[in-house]
Amino acid sequence: MNRWVQKSKNLAKNRGYLDNLNNIYPVQLTFSRPVSKKNETAIRQAFSQKNNKALISVLLTLKKFPIDDPYVGFFRKYPTALNLNPKTTNRIGKKLFKLGLRGVLDGASKPKIPSRQFGQTFRKYLLTLGYPILAEPQFITFNGKAFLDGGDATLKKFARKNLKYNRNKGLDLIFKTKNKFVIGEAKFISAGGGTQDKSFREAMQFIKGYNQNILRIAVLDGVVWLPPKRKNSLYGKIRKINNKYIAISALLLKDFLKNI
Repeated sequence: MNRWVQKSKNLAKNRGYLDNLNNIYPVQLTFSRPVSKKNETAIRQAFSQKNNKALISVLLTLKKFPIDDPYVGFFRKYPTALNLNPKTTNRIGKKLFKLGLRGVLDGASKPKIPSRQFGQTFRKYLLTLGYPILAEPQFITFNGKAFLDGGDATLKKFARKNLKYNRNKGLDLIFKTKNKFVIGEAKFISAGGGTQDKSFREAMQFIKGYNQNILRIAVLDGVVWLPPKRKNSLYGKIRKINNKYIAISALLLKDFLKNI
């Protein structure tokens, strides 16, 4: 088995894995996003009139749409489409009315899912690893080990310009050691299936890319390190990766960077 996969798997099964991981990915207490009195009045009025278009129109102005539907994003960008697509408007409207007034108001005020904020907390964790975090001009000329400062878009721009990186997704870390660069994606996999499986597949595709003097790593945590209870589990896939690829728990990142 891949060395870093084995170490990560052992770590996840030992005492304190989640407790220590909470220092990297703290789950912040998130508060609801209240619906304004004006919007609540408009929602109540649309319910009383059983007006699909009016209800959807109000809800599209809110940060959180009460239900998941693949067509909502289109309506957000092009609200006129509500008039042009009556069948879709009525279909979504029926789902909302079935949910009920209370359900719609509760759904529209749901807080952000904590895992969607983990990218920022991971970058804060990098500050604790003992390496300088430098802006691009200093990073390029620096002779020691250092991280490049910036968000995922900044890191992606640098990687495209200097490291022949050609993916559309941003990066979570760029690390320099002498003449070698390390680029990485960090993901917390909370469950198998759906978007979580997609995130895992993207990470596996990422580390299999190749550029000379550039090491790609997938910093993974969560259920990915747990032995399978079903066929084709995430763990079943990751345990088979070639030794030349790096998939690792964030808790081992400091050790990894120290030894490259």
